[in-house]
Amino acid sequence: MQDIEVSIVIPTKNRVNSLKKTLESLFVQTYPANKYEIIVCDDNSSDNTEETVKELMRKTQHNLRYTKVISKIEGPAKVRNAGINQSSGKIIGFTDDDCIVSKDWIEIAVECFKKHKEACGVYGTVTTVGDCKNKKFSISRRVDVSKDNGSYVTPNVFYKKQVLLDVGLFDTDMRYMQDIELGWRIRKKGPIIFEQSLRVNHRILCASVKTYLKRLKRTEYWVLMYSKHPEHLKEDNLILGHLYNKSPIYVISIFFTFGLLLLRSKLIMLFIIATIGAYLWAHVFVDGSYKKYPTRLAMFPRYSVTDIIRFAYSLKASIKYGCLVLF
Repeated sequence: MQDIEVSIVIPTKNRVNSLKKTLESLFVQTYPANKYEIIVCDDNSSDNTEETVKELMRKTQHNLRYTKVISKIEGPAKVRNAGINQSSGKIIGFTDDDCIVSKDWIEIAVECFKKHKEACGVYGTVTTVGDCKNKKFSISRRVDVSKDNGSYVTPNVFYKKQVLLDVGLFDTDMRYMQDIELGWRIRKKGPIIFEQSLRVNHRILCASVKTYLKRLKRTEYWVLMYSKHPEHLKEDNLILGHLYNKSPIYVISIFFTFGLLLLRSKLIMLFIIATIGAYLWAHVFVDGSYKKYPTRLAMFPRYSVTDIIRFAYSLKASIKYGCLVLF
């Protein structure tokens, strides 16, 4: 392992078929095979992930490693941390088990670090592939990065190992958003460079309505992030300093409207108009895509339900963490 310069860490759980495709894309890299290793960190899968990876380890000439992580801590943070702690490279790359990386992925990342010696990290383009047209009653989740947007998402990011150790690795308090939160901490030590030619394709996630609504709980972790990094409240230009987007204004107007309706107030019509206006402002007239306006109007039930759930989660988290941020 003395020649290893780059370690690729892949967390996985019960996705053996897509994981195999991810590994295949890593087996054909233009970067010398003896200079990088691939560490599959299994979050206690119940499928045949372990058997499949170990079979690949016997067949491949690449430095493929496997570790099973058993922990009561939820989320991929502790799995990625296990991979970092077992890594041999000075550069750690992250991708997911539903991604396909470009053939020159590692090579471009290494060259970027050579070009920007002051950089603590490098991240690149993520393109969502596929659709959910053949799956009824499902909601698609996309992970697209096309510019330097400060997301630092783990489907496509590299960091210097020493920097990761210095900042304390991924925060295991973060069930979601741990990659963005890590990026915020690392950015305090030095720049994270966006390289557009660093490319990864990310398979679209088609979630059931139940799963989609459950994932709205991630809103709580956005509030937790802001409580850990209050300086971002100003940097991110939150509306009135506490509203992450326009949706809370729409939700608040709904509550006021129902309240006035119960009180049979004469102001009810005024607030109904205000609520309609808030919805149009938050979800319809968000850009100049006029052709999308009818669809956005028809999405009124879905947007309303999700807005109220997100608002409730963010309010709960704001009280819990003592940091008022409403979504």
